[in-house]
Amino acid sequence: MIKLKTGWERSNPLILPDQSTVSKMLQPFLNERQILKLEPLGGGLSNTNIKVSLTNGENFVLRIYNDDGTKGHIEKGVLQLVKSTIPVPQVLYHDASLSQFEYPYLVLDWIKGTQLSELFISRDQQSLVYAGQEVGRVLASLHAIQFTSPGFFDEQLTIQRFDGASGAEFFVDLIERIISERPVTENLGPELVNEIRQFVNEHAQLVDDIGNQSSLVHSDFNPLNILIEKDEDNIKITGILDWEFSFSNSPLIDIGNMLRYEDVKESPFIQPFISSYLKHGGDLPQKWLQKAKLLDLIALCELANKEACGEVRVRDIKNLISRTMNEWELYEEVQEDI
Repeated sequence: MIKLKTGWERSNPLILPDQSTVSKMLQPFLNERQILKLEPLGGGLSNTNIKVSLTNGENFVLRIYNDDGTKGHIEKGVLQLVKSTIPVPQVLYHDASLSQFEYPYLVLDWIKGTQLSELFISRDQQSLVYAGQEVGRVLASLHAIQFTSPGFFDEQLTIQRFDGASGAEFFVDLIERIISERPVTENLGPELVNEIRQFVNEHAQLVDDIGNQSSLVHSDFNPLNILIEKDEDNIKITGILDWEFSFSNSPLIDIGNMLRYEDVKESPFIQPFISSYLKHGGDLPQKWLQKAKLLDLIALCELANKEACGEVRVRDIKNLISRTMNEWELYEEVQEDI
């Protein structure tokens, strides 16, 4: 696995209030406690995350959203929903009123750990086996949370149902709508767009039997959003982060996202990951990897649907899309071996 999103340009500029402003924003939460320092955190490309250290030694995360507040409501609701079964940050404070600051924000407790992506960079084979087992276990627990139908959440986590949103015809239409957008054509180029169109039409029948699944889907489930602690013979997940894009749909979406950068031919991670996922109650259809890759193609094309996408981001997305198409037969071998 190459380093995930290395050098990707941000979708939105960082929002960095000064210490005095943060003190006013958090006054109801802080009471008499005082801020020692603020430290912007890396990793996110849309929202802004700031480590807030207090003079009494406490630390927490100030998470500032760049929308009207919907994402913060969704993330808060999902974190409260999953906290008894999934390791996630605790919500300490939330303000979407815009009365104290021009953007909505959430305060989360500080979770110790390092990003799982660092373990992939190290290529520690045995640790990646342990990590695969742990990630598979946690993801199976996540997908065990079910809703009445597929759809996006509103601020109260009520499902906004998709209309007829399943099957090959819907998949082809969705991809076609995305790649027909001007930013996608400009960013990916007409030649790659045509290759995507042909590839999707050739393989779309695979999504016909996925159906209207209604599992909780993280939708950004990847090693950058997973914190771990490691000892000699064990990996423990300490936190799953960034839930604002969660919705109800197919578990294959998270599988595809998790394996987006993985070298499926030489991976020490995939077999223990999938085996553990199945062992702990996860369910996968025939040709699961190819189906997951098709669903992830939606996300990759959507990532290119931005006016200011950035040179590094575009190059990475084009490589990932091309690899999906070029390695298609290899995916068939991998999924049959597990």
